[in-house]
Amino acid sequence: MEKGNDIDIILGQVIKELRLSKNLSQEKLAELGGFERSYISKVETGARSVQFITVVRLALALDMKPSILVQKFEEHLDFSEG
Repeated sequence: MEKGNDIDIILGQVIKELRLSKNLSQEKLAELGGFERSYISKVETGARSVQFITVVRLALALDMKPSILVQKFEEHLDFSEG
């Protein structure tokens, strides 16, 4: 499984993929979730770790259940290493 900052990077990639799939700009996602655009940028690049409440807010801003966002995140993880 990925460790440390890799988790932040993977989560950021997933959020970016979901944002782009919904044709949202970083600015619009920030507006929908009550964030600054620069914060979304930092999350998407893995430069910022996020708390669970932030994951929930981002999922809602992306018009999805938080569990779906987490599922998409899990699909990117490598659980083969024990």
